[in-house]
Amino acid sequence: MKAVDFNKLQAGDLVKVPRTQFAPMRWGWNGWLFSEAVVIRKGIGRKSKKNVVTVEMMIPTERNSYKTVKDTFYADCVFATPAINNAKNILKREEIENAEDFYKFIERDDVTGCDWIRFLIEKGFLFNK
Repeated sequence: MKAVDFNKLQAGDLVKVPRTQFAPMRWGWNGWLFSEAVVIRKGIGRKSKKNVVTVEMMIPTERNSYKTVKDTFYADCVFATPAINNAKNILKREEIENAEDFYKFIERDDVTGCDWIRFLIEKGFLFNK
């Protein structure tokens, strides 16, 4: 994974941040779940004096839904994400052309795991004209 350049990072950028460690015996970032997040602001930590980034991150709740929380991470724990390109590829494959089609699509019983695409749509990264 590629950490973002703190100097180029701006409010409103889409990034990936660690959410949950599911296997503490693993080394590095192997054993973590990540979430997409939108940068709110960046700054310097009060005590640590290290670069920090405050984000609004997506937390899955129930099937195809999510909630958001604000959290602060050290800049070296904030990563670039290919989520927009991945979502566009999935939407193209399923022949979804607008947000209305997407919301109809996720109502189907056999569709799960679309909470992150919903987050991207509702934050204006997809279908934004």
